[in-house]
Amino acid sequence: MELNNLKKWQDKLHVCIRCGYCFEHCHIFKITGWESDSPRGKLIMLHGLLQGDIKPSDYLAEKMFECYMCKRCEASCSAKVEVTEVFMDARVDFAEAGYDVVGTTSGTNEDLCCRCQVCVAVCKHEARSLDKENKKIVIDKVKCQSCGCCVAACPSGAAYSQEGFRLTPNELREQVVNYLAGGVE
Repeated sequence: MELNNLKKWQDKLHVCIRCGYCFEHCHIFKITGWESDSPRGKLIMLHGLLQGDIKPSDYLAEKMFECYMCKRCEASCSAKVEVTEVFMDARVDFAEAGYDVVGTTSGTNEDLCCRCQVCVAVCKHEARSLDKENKKIVIDKVKCQSCGCCVAACPSGAAYSQEGFRLTPNELREQVVNYLAGGVE
């Protein structure tokens, strides 16, 4: 696997002082509690990848795509590491190497999709487009930040967010019901 985009960060990844302030603001880490899901953990894995200590894998690719690119980790970083830029470059390298992982990226249920392109029009990240030849919505997983605009705007309910990150409409509804019932999550 070529690491053409990630290599530019090779001399900058050591700037992370491993303080962990990014943990407090990372939605993914709050759900799992796993170091490998924290921005710090992902930076450590990428450093290992660049050093040759870790081999590219579906697992590592999945971790890079499990990020909402909200930049809250960057805002809390005392070392001012450009975490989301590093992750974005890692995503590009993994995608170019043929890793086809899902992460937090949105999807489209082709059976429900009417190809109206509303999701394309509202995507501020330009991650959605219409493949005219195959007549289907295509999602650029590198660009998709799962902001939910496509999900909210889709008139047919075809656009969706990935389950398991407590942000889909059903998961949010369940959290509200639990909260109102007196349960804590």
